[in-house]
This record gives sequence, structure tokens and C-alpha cells, in this order.
Amino acid sequence: MVSADNLNLDCLEIIFALLHESDLVSVSLVSRSFLAGVIPRLYRTLAFKVNQTKRYPSIISPFASVVAHPNLASHVRNIDLRAVPLSRVKTHPQPEFISDCLKTIALCRNLVSFVCTPNVLPSFLAGLREKSSLQHLRFNGTLIAKQATMLLDVPPLKSMVVETGSLDFVNVLPRWAARLKPSLTNLTLCHLKDLNDCVLESTLSQLPRLTGLHIMGCPRIDHHSVLRLTSHTPNLESLAFTCWESARPLETPRSTLPRLKHLCVDTHRTMATFETPPSWSNFIDITRSWSCKLTSVVFKLPEKWLIGEEFVEMLVDAHGSNLTRIALLNCVISSESIERICKRCARLEYLAISIPKDILPFVADLSHSKSLHTLSDASDAHSAKSVLSKREVESIMRKVPSLWRIVSDDRIWTVERGAYCQVDRGIDLEHERKKPPSIPWFMPPSTLASLY
Repeated sequence: MVSADNLNLDCLEIIFALLHESDLVSVSLVSRSFLAGVIPRLYRTLAFKVNQTKRYPSIISPFASVVAHPNLASHVRNIDLRAVPLSRVKTHPQPEFISDCLKTIALCRNLVSFVCTPNVLPSFLAGLREKSSLQHLRFNGTLIAKQATMLLDVPPLKSMVVETGSLDFVNVLPRWAARLKPSLTNLTLCHLKDLNDCVLESTLSQLPRLTGLHIMGCPRIDHHSVLRLTSHTPNLESLAFTCWESARPLETPRSTLPRLKHLCVDTHRTMATFETPPSWSNFIDITRSWSCKLTSVVFKLPEKWLIGEEFVEMLVDAHGSNLTRIALLNCVISSESIERICKRCARLEYLAISIPKDILPFVADLSHSKSLHTLSDASDAHSAKSVLSKREVESIMRKVPSLWRIVSDDRIWTVERGAYCQVDRGIDLEHERKKPPSIPWFMPPSTLASLY
């Protein structure tokens, strides 16, 4: 007789890969065979976040667990450090925690990804230099000159995400790019106040193999500079930048990006206007001239404003046949525009917009889509709005048969569709708390698979 304990270990790992992370610990307590099947996934990513720092040291960190059981280190592929507990002085990291992290890094010979958003990267640079398997690095780049130079010794990377950076780090960027020229394919630079055109051009000119470029929130780099410098990166498939709106006309770049699939524009206004940013239409014209097939677009405003129907019509006309993901953040669009998107974008799977309070007309517009499976409320988190009720979620799910997930406020609603879900009985809804995103909001969703 076959039981779960008799299943091959590989089969158990496949089954457990379908379980939610919060269930893995419970499953591991069932039996020894279940524990053996859970461990590879349970320890694949070691994460430490803000909510855990509040309970430290009353809880055991995943790094302390690996130090106590070194055999677990062979399963670790990713370390995701989003916060560190502080010492009693409240100005320095807890030394025992940092020590456990250092010992864990030394034990993890198969480490592929390292994320460290707190300003503690210098503590780990020496250990990271020895990780030949390391491919993805995301960190806080507030480094002094000596520390920034140590970063040059990190193994060849495929992707690098810098969330902020000092002048010393910016000065090292061109040298770092020259070293990573054969391997780097994805570069993200965020909030580097000292980054300028000269340094960025020196960096990008040495990275012709880039397929992803994201320059966000760098005040000395505007969209004019980014588009001009893409001449050094002709193979881009993902492009994100901050658009500093001004009266300066946008020039059509001489280079083309025929492989571009994802475009993200984060707009910051410098003019007192409440119209659709004129540069957005220019960006669509440029992508049309490149003959690229965009599958994902993200346009974001700093405040909630109405977007004209002309822009939506231009977007749909240019790329509607290929778009699978549309996100219009802090944008209010008309009922006619929503209907146009749902009718003309036959492959649309993900739509993020501000959900209006008047649900009935909105649902009628959404019902024109036969492919939409995820709807996200993209209203400003600080704006006063009513959260979708269970009845409203159920109403939307009924009218849009392809829809199975709705993200609203801090909840994710899901529905299982099948023969048992009869209309007269209602549909079975489940909801869970929305978790912080694993990747920056401006990146394409495919990046998640490549980073982890």
C-alpha cells in the first residue's frame, strides 16, 4: 500500500513546492520523510524583515539556525536581508546577529542572490568576494571609497540593483562596469543624487549586453539623458526611468530598441498642469517608430489625476495586440477608456488602475475582457477611498469569468473556478494579507524568476 511516506523524495519536493510558505513549517512536523522533502524549499531563501527585528532575540533567526546546523547551508540559494536588529545603543547593528550572518555566508557555497537593503553591506563584502556562484546583488550603496573599491572584487554578476548610493560609489561605477562587461545583463540604479550624464555614459558604454536598464529617482538624470544613452544598449528588453516634466521638447533618439517589451515611466512634474503629461504620447510615438512589441507598460503620476482618452487610445492602437500587463498608477481613467482597453487588448492578463467607487459601470467595462486574470487597485495608498467589500469583489468575479485574483488595499482576493462553482450557489472567495513585493515596482514580473 502506497502512503505519503513511501513517495520518492523528488515527488515530495514537487508537491511541497505548491504549498504556501507559511504551511511548510507545519508540514515539516508530520514525519521525517516530510521534513526531508520540505527542507530544500524551506531553506532555499533566508529572509529577515522588519517584523522579525521587533521580536529579536526572543526568536531564532534563520542565520542562527544554519550556524547551528551547517548541513542546511547546502540548500541556501538566496539571502534576503531587509532589516537588522539594533543593539541597546540603537545606533549599531546587533553584533551577534551580524556574526551569524557572516558565518552563514561563509557556509553557503551555492549562494546565488544576496539582498541587503539596510546600510550594513560593508560587513559582508569580504565574504561575498568568495562566492563564485553569486549572480544577483541588491544593496544600499552608501559606501566610502575603500568599501566601494572592495565591491570591485565581487564575482561577475548578472544583475545589480542599487537602491541608494554615495558619491564614492558613483565614482566607482565605470570601473565596476568595465569589470562586469561580459556578464551583466540587468542594471538598476535608484536615488543616486550624485549620478550625472558623464558617469552614466561611461558606465553604459561598457555594458552593451544589457537587457534590463532601470534609472529611477536620480535627480541629475532625466528621460532625455536615458533615451539618448540607450544607444549603448541596443538589446534592451526592459526600460524604466523617471520623467522630469518640463517645457524642454523631447527629441527622438537616434538609436532604436526593437527588442523592448517592458516600459515604465515614473513622472515627476515641474510644471503646474493637471493634463496628461505630453511626454507620454511622445514615448508611445517613439516605441512605435522602434517597431517594438511592448507586452508590459507602467505609467505613474505623483498624484491622482485624470488621464485623457486620447492617450489611452494611442497606447491601445500602438501596442494593444501584444499587451498582457497594463499599470496606470495614480491615474483616473474614464469608463470609455477602460472599455477600450478591455476590448482591444485581447491578451491582457494584468490590469492595475484606480478602481472607482461606482462599481456597476466599472464591472460592465471589465466584462469585455476574456483574458484578464488579475485586477489591482492602484489608487494612492494615502488617498481617502473605500476598500472593496466582499460583496463587491464577488460581483466583479461573477461578471468577469476569466478573473481569479483581485488586489485591493492590503488584501489579495482569490477564487477557485470549476464545475463546483455554480452561479446560483455563489462563488468561494479566499483572501490573504498582501506581502511586500520581492522586486521593485517598476520592474517587469519576469524579473522575479531571474532574480530568484
